[in-house]
Amino acid sequence: MRFSYIRLILLGCGFMGISLLWGIYNAYVPIFLQAGRPDFSASAGVQGFGLSTTLTGFIMTLDNLAALFILPYVGAWSDRLRTRWGRRKPFIAAGAPLALFSFVAIPNALGNPLGLFMSAIIVMLLSMDLFRTPVIALMPDITPSPQRSQANGVINLMGGIGGILAAVAGGLLFKISVAAPFYFGGVVMLLGCLIVLLFVREPDPIRAQPDQVEPGTEEPKLLDSLRTIIFDRDRSALRLLAAIFFWFLSFNALEVFFTSFAVNVLKVDSGQAATLLAFFALSIILFSAPSGFLGSRFGRKRTIQVGIVAFAILLTCGYFLHSVLQTRILLGIAGVAWSLILVNSLPMVIDSAPQERVGAYTGLYYLASQSSAIAGPILAGKTIAVFDNDYRVAFIYGAVALGIAFAFMRGVRRGEALVAKAEKQ
Repeated sequence: MRFSYIRLILLGCGFMGISLLWGIYNAYVPIFLQAGRPDFSASAGVQGFGLSTTLTGFIMTLDNLAALFILPYVGAWSDRLRTRWGRRKPFIAAGAPLALFSFVAIPNALGNPLGLFMSAIIVMLLSMDLFRTPVIALMPDITPSPQRSQANGVINLMGGIGGILAAVAGGLLFKISVAAPFYFGGVVMLLGCLIVLLFVREPDPIRAQPDQVEPGTEEPKLLDSLRTIIFDRDRSALRLLAAIFFWFLSFNALEVFFTSFAVNVLKVDSGQAATLLAFFALSIILFSAPSGFLGSRFGRKRTIQVGIVAFAILLTCGYFLHSVLQTRILLGIAGVAWSLILVNSLPMVIDSAPQERVGAYTGLYYLASQSSAIAGPILAGKTIAVFDNDYRVAFIYGAVALGIAFAFMRGVRRGEALVAKAEKQ
């Protein structure tokens, strides 16, 4: 399969829709859950359920708790699946419509009992988990190893566009109606997935890699791949997954509580708080492709390490923010640092895998990131509560987690582009 920017952009439409939906979810659901609490700013502009930061953090991990068990399994299942529509596409076709309908039900459940609100969230989470891994696994399916950093740069560029739409369009639409951002995000997500289904052709898994898989041989399951990583003497893949856990520990804590920080510390309304995140998403868009190039030119590991150090420094500076202008500048630079990490991490995991286990290793990538996303909001919410609901503490929490991730990355020895294998093909 030849490297094609057009094919990657089409695939990126699916990732853009997914990123848009999650951007809206993470921006507004924490506010819905906390608004109405006596010490929560009235500038939020919505009457919610008045929950504590700790309980909010726990609820915001439910998507990651579900994903922890579902995403790796679905990734390994899609490796083994053979249908006339391909390995990955059946999951997309089944999950995307369900995700749309349950996502738009979330704001419409406000004012009703919390149980109804949570039911809409749970159905949406399960639907999204059905097709997230197959969408991402399509990238290595259609991209040779040496170009996977650049390819992931394109994919993350499209995801950044989704983040921009979530922040800017979502913030503007929120002023019209609380439900408007959710309708917008759900429809765009469905359209993006439809583009993938119609225009991205899956390669035949055996014909694409004839030297990797013997016909008639059953492909390994998820637990086989996890067992291989754990007992590998080199331990590079295990250290890489640990590093991924800790840098997402940082990112998810910031992502979940940033709008609460902006509402309570910067004293902006919910729509403006979400719009601030556009500066973070815009810098990811602008630097995603260069991050992939830098990873190919100077090595993925080295590029990631530079991003970790820069992001940690910026989060430390975030503790001292006190104006909207300062926040915009910091978020813009932080997006550059995060793109260095994000763009090159998935290709490292994939190129630590045998070709027939790409879906399973993609699932393990999500196993690490989603495990982190379970722990991150809970620990951050509890930490914020311990410090009298000072949302600035989330920045320091994130910087410490990044320091631990850097320590694990020092022991990683594999995951660079497999040039020799590409030349053989």
